[in-house]
Amino acid sequence: NVLVIATKAVVSTQSTGNEKVTGKGSAIDKRQSYSEILGATMKQGGIEIGDSTQAGQSLLEVGTTFEKIGMLEREYLSDVYSKFFKPFSNHLQVEWGTITTEKRRLDLARLDLDAAKSKVRGARTPEAMQQNEQKVRECQAAFDRQYEQTKILLTDADRKSAEFTVYLEELIRSQKDFHEQAHKMLEDAYSKMKK
Repeated sequence: NVLVIATKAVVSTQSTGNEKVTGKGSAIDKRQSYSEILGATMKQGGIEIGDSTQAGQSLLEVGTTFEKIGMLEREYLSDVYSKFFKPFSNHLQVEWGTITTEKRRLDLARLDLDAAKSKVRGARTPEAMQQNEQKVRECQAAFDRQYEQTKILLTDADRKSAEFTVYLEELIRSQKDFHEQAHKMLEDAYSKMKK
């Protein structure tokens, strides 16, 4: 009966999990995790049943374990946000945004060069031919500069992408630590219940 109440409480509060993760982990820090909600509900059920009964004591103990797991989960989410999500997001927005802009400029420089070359082919007089050839040289120089700039950015992005693997390692480490600690807490609770 108490577990049914606990389950209903968790299901009815699932909408709290739809909060948006914002800067500095504020939404992560404010909302309760499902484990914390389940733990609090189990503890409440244990108190209602009475801590002098075996079922009440078990609910209080397991509820405390789930509350601890919930707090651990919030620490985990905050850790992942600061050590993986935020750097990854900055990497995508800043680095790849700049690269995309520079690639677009390279494409435009190429179009200008192609247009200048076609004007040389269409020139009717020697003066027009000379002016158009000068324009081709200018466009070629602009294209070469843009090509070098884009090439430098892409080379730098490759280097930074290699550095980015450190952030992925942090994500995996955080995930591994969270699951190891949660597993240990559950094992301890299980051992206590078996006594």
